[in-house]
Order: sequence, then C-alpha cells, then structure tokens
Amino acid sequence: METSSATNVSSALSNTTGSSSGEVIGKDQFLNLLVAQLTHQDPLSPMEGTEFTAQLAQFTSLEQLVNINENLGKLSSLETSVTQSQAVGMIGKQILAEGNTIAMSNGVSSNVIFSLEKATDTAAISVFDKTGALVSVVDSNSLEAGQNTIGFAGFDKNGDPLPDGIYTFQVLALDAEGEDIPVQTFSSGIVSGVNIAEDGTTNLQIGTTEFPLSGVVQITEPIQEEPAP
Repeated sequence: METSSATNVSSALSNTTGSSSGEVIGKDQFLNLLVAQLTHQDPLSPMEGTEFTAQLAQFTSLEQLVNINENLGKLSSLETSVTQSQAVGMIGKQILAEGNTIAMSNGVSSNVIFSLEKATDTAAISVFDKTGALVSVVDSNSLEAGQNTIGFAGFDKNGDPLPDGIYTFQVLALDAEGEDIPVQTFSSGIVSGVNIAEDGTTNLQIGTTEFPLSGVVQITEPIQEEPAP
C-alpha cells in the first residue's frame, strides 16, 4: 500500500515539469509533494539516490524561477518610478517632441519645426485648425537638410489673426527634380504637467496636448525674454 502511495506521489512530482495541460504548481506545493513521497516510501525499497537528487534539483530550479520573477517585477516597478520622476522633473522645461502641432497663445504662435532628409528647393507648410480645415499656407524657399525652424505669423489665408488654440501642420518639400523629400515633424513647448495613462504610459502635457515621454528628442531651459527698457 505504501509503495503504491509513493508511486502516485512520484508521478505527481514528474507531472509538475512536463504537464501538457500547462498547469504550474508553486514551490510550497512541490516541497509538500516531495515530503509526502519520502514519508510514504517503502522502507525496504527506498527511493534511489539519483531520483531523489533529480527531484531536489527540480525544486531548486523552481525556487530560482520564482525568485527571478519576483525580482523582475520589482525591477519593473522601480523603472516605472524612475521614469515618472524624470517626467516630473521636466515640468517647466522646453521640450521638442515628435508631433506636428502649433500652439497659438495670446496671438503668438510657436515655431514650425521639422527635419528634412536632404536639402529642398521649395517647401510648403499647410496649417489646419482642430476640425481639419486648412487655414493657412506658408511657402519657403530652399532649406538645408536636417532640422529647420520656421516662424509662423499666426494669420489665416485672408490675413486675419488666428484665434488661440492648437493647430496642426504638414510640410511638403520637393527637390530640384520635383520629387518628395521625407520630412519628420516636431512639436515644441513648455511642459505644464505629467499624466500617467492606465497602461502605464507617461505623457507630458503642453497646453491641452499630451506627448509620450518616449517621443521627446530635446529638453532645454525655456528662453527668458529680456524685460522691455
């Protein structure tokens, strides 16, 4: 009877590492099964030393995997905390992030910033309001490859000042042969807040617009305007 019990327990121990059902037991359950096997083994036919050593090795491997998972979880939490702390430290800083927005505030517009893969002969910057309607087009002459900054006066197609708000822009750049040049656009502004999304993504807030922290390409101190004499 005891031999049968030992056999059943040994079979259960073997199934913990090779179960086709995908079920995984904890290290405490594993140890309980091992103790039960030793308790119910036949004294006249004890477990072979090699088999016992193999099962102890299985238990050790299981315990190490559990500890690794726990440490990875702690490391992930620490990384999230560090990332959020870095984001909070950006409040009040001027950032450049992947995006294509222009902010109008008190009649003053932020710059249009973009990067060209190569120099261009002509470029047209189209500005759209929050409904997607085209409100202005700015033409530019030849521009160098790399990052370019174009000032936007903040007027619509009729020459009237645009109301405050967030606008988007697109850049059409052509080379001497009239072929399109790849363009990467950016948004800039002063960080006013930090928001943590439900999925853990950290977003920086500029006005009413949010930008993923991962999209930030430059951080600088805001330009201080000289007081009028």
